[in-house]
Amino acid sequence: MLDSIKRLDERIDELIHSQRNKEITNYWEPQLYTAKDHWRGIPKKSTDLNMIPFTVEPEIPLWANIIGFDIIDYYKQPLAYLENTLKMMIYRFEVFQDFTCIEKTIPIWLGPPFESTLLGSEAVYVSGESPWLDREPVIKDYDDLSNIQMPDFYKTGLMPLAHKMYHEISEMVDGKYTVVFPEWGRGPFGVAFHIRGFNNLLMDMIVNPKFVHQLMALINEARKEWVSDRAQFLGRQVEKGNLYNDEVNCPTLSPNQYEEFVLPYEIELCNFHGGIVYWHSCGDITKLLESIRQIPQIDMLHIGPWTSLLDSERVFGKDTALEKCLMPTEDVQMASPKEMEIKLQEIKNIFEGSHYTVRADGLQLINDVNHDVEVINQWIKIARKVLKN
Repeated sequence: MLDSIKRLDERIDELIHSQRNKEITNYWEPQLYTAKDHWRGIPKKSTDLNMIPFTVEPEIPLWANIIGFDIIDYYKQPLAYLENTLKMMIYRFEVFQDFTCIEKTIPIWLGPPFESTLLGSEAVYVSGESPWLDREPVIKDYDDLSNIQMPDFYKTGLMPLAHKMYHEISEMVDGKYTVVFPEWGRGPFGVAFHIRGFNNLLMDMIVNPKFVHQLMALINEARKEWVSDRAQFLGRQVEKGNLYNDEVNCPTLSPNQYEEFVLPYEIELCNFHGGIVYWHSCGDITKLLESIRQIPQIDMLHIGPWTSLLDSERVFGKDTALEKCLMPTEDVQMASPKEMEIKLQEIKNIFEGSHYTVRADGLQLINDVNHDVEVINQWIKIARKVLKN
């Protein structure tokens, strides 16, 4: 183990065995083997806890300013990824003091373009930013669909980088951490959105619905084959999946369009994976909630800033964990202390009795780093007061 990693590992060991880490671990269900984008826990039922667990998560560009690292190196160089992942774990635990646990797990997350590169898209790297999706559609006309091939688990898209990250980080940690190979988390409609293009896909649903079903079926087949290859590579069973679905929202999709073009394929993936551990859309899914409820098993549902709290609790609150994510600007970074308190109290009043967590993520550099960290800690202080049971 390199000296720089060894020093960070020694501090991680101290924090893991700290009394505080032992206490906050009890607020969450056991963590699954998943290469999530950020630390994310499924909370226990709120009536069994003395406080609602809350977490904060700066986006990588803000982390890069807090800690001081090059973002492109972070996403492409195994040592930079490992070293800065450990630094973020330590900083968050020591400075933010939210309910994020310290664990000896390194999930590898290669950014939003990962899944789409497996079907021919390109990842775009820009200084100071996380990877972007290529704006050029892979499928420009209907005949292009026949040219899409099943991804090669070793060669297609970002797979060479995924293997490089996994093998080199595994060597560096020398068995002291669980290194989690990247997973296919993007929902099928999101991938379709990326490789066909926003306007094209929306028009296709009107003028050529048969093509949309063919595209969605192909994406699901690619995912299932890739996930099976991943399981074989790791010597594991196919496990519960994630569905990252920012593109699934209303008014992008009407409830009828969601039920026709998206829901059958999400149900298919739920059955394939043996459940969905986390269903996510930052968009407004209020009018889609009843339809999403038809997915047989969702362990936790993301509730974004525009989705109705009341409807979310009514439809999912009895048996599904709810992750309430705040609007990073209006609710946290540009909010007054009073506005922070009012928003948190509203959430607590509506979700009382269900099992839920409150999450402040999407945090970006707004002013200067010191001021942004100060505001985040102010929100944490208020959350600790308001979310007491």
